[in-house]
Amino acid sequence: METMEKDWHFFIAIAEEGNMTKAANRLYISQPALSYHLQQLEKQFNKPLFIRTSRGVTLTETGELYYHYALDMLHRKREFENTLSNYSEEITGTLRLGVSSIYANYMLPDILSGFTRAYPKVKLEVYTGISSKIAQLFQSNEVEVAIIRGPQSIDGESLLIHTDRIGLVTNTSLPSKPMPREDILTLPFIRYATAHDLYTIIDKWWKQHYQVPPNDSIKVDTMATCRQFIRKNLGWSVLPETGLGRFSDEFTFEPLLWEDGTPLLRETKLYYQANALQRRAVHTFITYIKNNID
Repeated sequence: METMEKDWHFFIAIAEEGNMTKAANRLYISQPALSYHLQQLEKQFNKPLFIRTSRGVTLTETGELYYHYALDMLHRKREFENTLSNYSEEITGTLRLGVSSIYANYMLPDILSGFTRAYPKVKLEVYTGISSKIAQLFQSNEVEVAIIRGPQSIDGESLLIHTDRIGLVTNTSLPSKPMPREDILTLPFIRYATAHDLYTIIDKWWKQHYQVPPNDSIKVDTMATCRQFIRKNLGWSVLPETGLGRFSDEFTFEPLLWEDGTPLLRETKLYYQANALQRRAVHTFITYIKNNID
């Protein structure tokens, strides 16, 4: 035991027992040895720490301050040792992760590649789907961490991890023109129908620029189908840039702007419950994300 820590233990024992003999018995040392140690401690402070009487000892004002200081320092030392012990052990456990499909397909693999290399003993259960489905899984505690695109009414802590531009997407064979494009009104609009939050933004933007609704004649339920229809010149769509993924060279993407010139953006956030951080696998994943997002 280091000298300073020994000082704390000895002093606390004397203060709590109120008697040198009882404190010595508690510490398994002789009473003269404990008395000598206390004398040295009082010399160090150049002030008495106890009032000595025939019935025992009581703390002076300085002694009272030192007693609380010693308790606090021992507590802090134990906390630090526990933390150090936890982080010196290999991180294990299972992380249940719910992720919006587009993010899971195009961005999550790179994140998990680095995470699994750093923490190979953490098991992953990854559930994917549309944002509303992932939100339901999170709220019912079926997943501990959720990565969801677009605004959501979710109770819990959140972390912004990605911002996506929203743009008009056409086949590269169509001539590129700056917005607004009146000719677009004559072509079928391919609506990616499951992205409700996305089209709340898009419909608001549309009303700022056009008096008539789009030729909303095709609805699809997957991003892959939407891309394929555009590829075959069945129409055009408005999509988040990430949705084009590795196929971006096959399409023309024009970022859309609000009337004030700011871009239309769609946010992706990571959600977690504060109490879930008590699980080391969750805490480690959140910390990893915070340290590695752009």
